[in-house]
Amino acid sequence: MIRSLLDTWWVAVYELGEAVRTRLFQLVILAYLGGIGFSVWLFTEILSEAEARIAETLMVPATKTPGALLPQLLQNGDIRDLLAPLVGGDQAALALLDQPPLGLWVGVFSMGLLPMVLVFTASGTVSAEIRSRSIRFLLVRTGRLEIAVGKLVGQTMLGLVAATLGVGLAWGMGMVMMTGNDPVALAVTLATRCAWSCVFAIPFVGLAMGASLLVGNPNGARVFAALTFFAMPMCGAILTHYSGPDFAGRLCDLALLAIPMRYWTEFWSTDLTVQLTATGRSVILATLYFALGFARFQRRDL
Repeated sequence: MIRSLLDTWWVAVYELGEAVRTRLFQLVILAYLGGIGFSVWLFTEILSEAEARIAETLMVPATKTPGALLPQLLQNGDIRDLLAPLVGGDQAALALLDQPPLGLWVGVFSMGLLPMVLVFTASGTVSAEIRSRSIRFLLVRTGRLEIAVGKLVGQTMLGLVAATLGVGLAWGMGMVMMTGNDPVALAVTLATRCAWSCVFAIPFVGLAMGASLLVGNPNGARVFAALTFFAMPMCGAILTHYSGPDFAGRLCDLALLAIPMRYWTEFWSTDLTVQLTATGRSVILATLYFALGFARFQRRDL
């Protein structure tokens, strides 16, 4: 048991080291950081426009750097109205507004972007080695389960690396482009929200790894994972439309449990029990997606 865990750990470390050095991962990370940087810029632009209207109403000069009139925007509900559609409604937004709004805003973008990053990077990790037959060198040292789980853990660690870089970028831009930000509170909110983004992304890592284990071609695995990823919201909308108290409606409700996007608002709850429940469901979904791919990988002639 200990040997198996050690092998899994070293495969994860190897996966992390190899992935970080690849040009593909570096390009994807740059795209993710570009999205996070864009989110900070967009927030400051929205804030500038809102503060200009407030300044005109109060007949005071408009500020060059946004943030000075943030308390007034919080008081009159502008920030609440901005965040409410993204975090699950007015009540959810009100419960979160004791935290820096910029941190919440970046958290929304992180939760939206990080799953896409991991679906793209993780879906080719095993299938590329299957196609090149280099996976045989790993099989000499350890078993198939240790390889698959280790790569799953390694890709999850890649998500943590991406999220950490995003936190640093958003914090630095927020401190430069805005005024009135408490550096400690902003850092804590960014770190917390991006950590929950990593948890939210766990099922998508499982989905991508399942595709990589199922399809022996990296490009095919990426296409399969991407199509599944983008089809999930549409399937969720259809299932929600047909869900109801009858038998077919209850089957739709049951199928909705397999759509990880439906747990978005639960990760924005201020109730830790709700967040931990959503975490447990995310881990179960990741395990299910992974197991479906591993069933094929276990029988594959390598």
